[in-house]
Amino acid sequence: MDEKTLLTPVAVTGMSMITAQGACLADSWAGISTAANALRPWNDDSDDKLGRLQVASCGELRCPADMPAKLWAGLARTQQLAALAADEALTSAGLPRRLAPSSRPMGLFLATTVCGMDKNEQFYRQYRQNPQMANSRLMRRIQSYEVLTFIARRHRLNGPRILFLSTCVGSSMAIGAACDAIRLGRVDIALAGGAEALCRLLLSGFNSLRLVAPNGCQPFDAHRPGITVGEGAALLVLESAAHAKARGAKPIGYVRGFAATCDAHHITAPEPGGHWAASAIQAAVEKSGLMPGDIGYVNAHGTGTRDNDAMEAKAIPTAFEALDAAVPPVSSTKRLTGHTFAAAGAIEAAICLQAMATGILPPNAGLAEPDSACQLPLVLQSRPARTNAAISCNFAFGGNNTALVFSRHIETGRGGMVGKGAME
Repeated sequence: MDEKTLLTPVAVTGMSMITAQGACLADSWAGISTAANALRPWNDDSDDKLGRLQVASCGELRCPADMPAKLWAGLARTQQLAALAADEALTSAGLPRRLAPSSRPMGLFLATTVCGMDKNEQFYRQYRQNPQMANSRLMRRIQSYEVLTFIARRHRLNGPRILFLSTCVGSSMAIGAACDAIRLGRVDIALAGGAEALCRLLLSGFNSLRLVAPNGCQPFDAHRPGITVGEGAALLVLESAAHAKARGAKPIGYVRGFAATCDAHHITAPEPGGHWAASAIQAAVEKSGLMPGDIGYVNAHGTGTRDNDAMEAKAIPTAFEALDAAVPPVSSTKRLTGHTFAAAGAIEAAICLQAMATGILPPNAGLAEPDSACQLPLVLQSRPARTNAAISCNFAFGGNNTALVFSRHIETGRGGMVGKGAME
């Protein structure tokens, strides 16, 4: 590939992760890396059928010390998850939670799907009981821009704001767009990721399609019954390498490549052969400046549905065959976090970065009987491994496919020093 087409590495200087495994990055990673069971019955509804389903809930979300309890209680759960994730990401990057007015503009690239649906469901329940007493102010939280506006105002982020509503690839697209903005010089620093909350509509909708696994998903298993619905949030602080160096920030890792494609095949079903999914993976690696053999781990989308896993089991080997490289170790972590939809890409990006930083590959939990049609080198149990580069794959309704490539060091790459000039 022409060297001019290689992407400049973008530094990751802070990150957060809130999942059913824990309310912070450390706790979430501890549960994920040890395959802890964090699933619990859905208990927010009187519907007995839904109440038996296992979900990946984050439980009670504690109000930050600097926020009035009344304001916190009035927020949609998606806003609460995003606020906690933003607090942790900014703090881990050595930045104040509330930026000074004189600070350089910081971009905000965020993804969600359900927005404030939990508040609207609350209004609906009130209305069914007594239309005259229902609080109509709850309806305002359904607006998709609410979470974006709240985070920007709370943290005084004065850069460009973009909200992605592209479901399961939303936060990976947000990270890719933030990196593009940094590479183009539109901002020096950005906060990017996604947040998604559980709600009855989401759970009942997928359950009506018979896509929910009652007792937890089993990615790539021969008898996989469907998805586990989850919630969570993750945000990355992204900077140009020069900006990170100038403020003395130590990068956790680097975003090296991003690519997105579309099957143009079906509104919900993936293209069975995985051609365009493979194309996204291949393009992301080629743009990264990494040798394909540098890739030591692939975090698969791995939802546990028949169609997705079958497609992905074809796409990953196809991509690496085109790259003339062996398929590296693969795992889906969705049994451990649930499918967090718009937040999935960012959560799994954080998992890739943690896998590189800690030298531990997370397991493909939930697998009982491997599907002979899914020939992938799955990580069956967490294990130590020195990993200098990793890929996160995400796919969504509408045939959307994304791949993000990360490296632990800026020196990793063709010729040994791709992107070094950005640090000088």
